Amino acid sequence: MGAPSVRPFSKTNSNEIKRRLADHYDTDAPLYHRVHYIERADYSPLAWRQAYIEEMLAEQRLPSGARILDIGCGPGELVLSPLRKGYDARGVDISVGMVDEAIRLLATSGFGGSTRVAQGDIERLEFPDQAFEVVIAAGVIEYQKDDSAALAEMRRVLKPNGLLILNITNRYGCVGLLDGIYRRLKKRPTTRRLIGFVKQRLLRKGPLAEFPQRRTHSPWQFDRTLARHGFRKVGFNYFHFSLLPMPLDSVFAPVCRPLGRWMERLSRNRTALLLAGGYLVIARREP
Repeated sequence: MGAPSVRPFSKTNSNEIKRRLADHYDTDAPLYHRVHYIERADYSPLAWRQAYIEEMLAEQRLPSGARILDIGCGPGELVLSPLRKGYDARGVDISVGMVDEAIRLLATSGFGGSTRVAQGDIERLEFPDQAFEVVIAAGVIEYQKDDSAALAEMRRVLKPNGLLILNITNRYGCVGLLDGIYRRLKKRPTTRRLIGFVKQRLLRKGPLAEFPQRRTHSPWQFDRTLARHGFRKVGFNYFHFSLLPMPLDSVFAPVCRPLGRWMERLSRNRTALLLAGGYLVIARREP
């Protein structure tokens, strides 16, 4: 079975985890959309992740009209892009704010947003069995209490030989090495004020944010987990590169961002294990 994932949720029930996640992303969905997908700054790992997913889809040469479900669709960019390519794309997200933002994006782009995007839970999808040729879950499974329920549900709605595309947070990536320490420092009033001062006054990065906790995975152990749930790995990409852990990568952003963007050329190189914060995999549902 291999070593288990890090489990920050061991004492929290699944419904509470989902409520916290929805509350976080409900806060300001339009701002999230603008920062990560529209403006993209010098180096946006989420924009790179989307580019890799679109590349994976293009490599599979899906038939026109293929049904694609994006779970955790956020502001809807990965629903809009397949629609423009002639696929029948749908999206669900646990956050009402993100659903509203996705509906606005699709509506202003000439697609019926309210009929294609809805609130939904990766562990309880409201779709019939074998409904989709492709299921995407970018930045979702790591926020669940464990992997099994989500993988079983995604397998259920996939057709035999259908494709699953999802990512995890790489346990061994340099970028997350200080995550636990940084979270503890933000919980203490004195150090939180100091960090907030540095971020807002010195770096001019805006208010200090509280991101939801997430589990980390070993990429090769996650490959084995996929195999146990009836999926055969087809390809992968690493993404979100950095030589410094968060939040130091933000402090030294003028150096870290261009370097991270340059290191994305290592995306399909297994030696990127220690440099990348994210691991994206495409797998086929075995009959």
